[in-house]
Amino acid sequence: MTSLLTRSCPTYVFTNRVYPPVPGATGELLKELAEGLAASGVRVVVITSRGPQDLSLPNRETINGVELIRVGSAPFTRASHARRAMSYAGLYPQFAWQIARLGKVDAVVTMTDPPLQVVAGSLGACRARKKIHWAQDIYPELAEELGVLKPGSMATQALRKVSTAALRSQDEVVAVGRCMRQRLINRGVDARSIEVIPNWSPVQEASSESVAGMRRRLGWGSDFIALYSGNLGLAHDFDTLVEAAAQLTGSGIRMVFAGEGPQLEQVKQVMQRYPHVSFIPSQPREDLAAFLGAADVHLVTVHPQLSGLVVPSKFYGIMTAGRPPVYIGPKESEVAIVLRESGAGVALRNSDGVGVASVLRDLKADRARLAEMREKARRVARDYTFARALERWREILT
Repeated sequence: MTSLLTRSCPTYVFTNRVYPPVPGATGELLKELAEGLAASGVRVVVITSRGPQDLSLPNRETINGVELIRVGSAPFTRASHARRAMSYAGLYPQFAWQIARLGKVDAVVTMTDPPLQVVAGSLGACRARKKIHWAQDIYPELAEELGVLKPGSMATQALRKVSTAALRSQDEVVAVGRCMRQRLINRGVDARSIEVIPNWSPVQEASSESVAGMRRRLGWGSDFIALYSGNLGLAHDFDTLVEAAAQLTGSGIRMVFAGEGPQLEQVKQVMQRYPHVSFIPSQPREDLAAFLGAADVHLVTVHPQLSGLVVPSKFYGIMTAGRPPVYIGPKESEVAIVLRESGAGVALRNSDGVGVASVLRDLKADRARLAEMREKARRVARDYTFARALERWREILT
């Protein structure tokens, strides 16, 4: 088989480890973009994985106009770096082979799950008219900062050299924030080839009735809720939130954590001494809009050394919900820049738990200021709609 597709219309190929129904934030973004492109009459192919836990999924099928090609992989786990690396290593040659089998296509877009797949994608996309890398994070720097790879080691240096060459070979590199764009420039990627397209909110703003119903269901009543919703991962700073929780004892402010992740149990253990801190499960996607709107403010954290390596995607849903974030992280990050420009929330440095607690007290006491920030958040959200991102992607692909 020389090609699975005809040449009657543009053909765009995307690669990513996850795609619904396999869970994962990058897969959800890709699904929305792929289906949006397919709806305009172009051919969209997604090459993704079908691990042993997903044996019921067919190798090939078309869903909502998107052709899916699934390859097998070793079981994915976050419990072991070595086992995760094995799972990744099995995907790279399969992705490259499936891209090559498609022959002449108009564009191949590689994502960053698994890390460094831009290298495999570049090898397989030698006959593609255009090569594009969609950077949700930057490797191997992120792995170095999180302790997965040893900084300065021969292996790390080799990975950086190979990935830099692959990034430079791309016709376009799409970064999700200005801070990430600067990181890529620092890596030696031509600034003229880098486009910034922020991620978009996965939901629309919920009605006041559904928000009120969500607060009743969660038993929040009239309490002032500072919500951390999402992955409790290694990239996030929880020490500052622990310090803030200690300062908020007796304040009438409840700090709520909703989500999973490698730091969940550790954060639970430390926070158990504070009765005003609670943990709840992640909410179903269909309830996400009301859930985000049910909080008074949201907590967003990133470790200081990770500026430009990651951009918290949950920020866009918070803006769409019309709720101000209290951001703890580096001032150079995209979230901090947006909050300074818009006044839709507050950005604080890491390790300033006292400052976080003070801001939360002030917002609880000053409802007029809180309402003003909410309106500013809604205005900011207009810049992060899917329609705007889809139009930018069409421009890049064509």
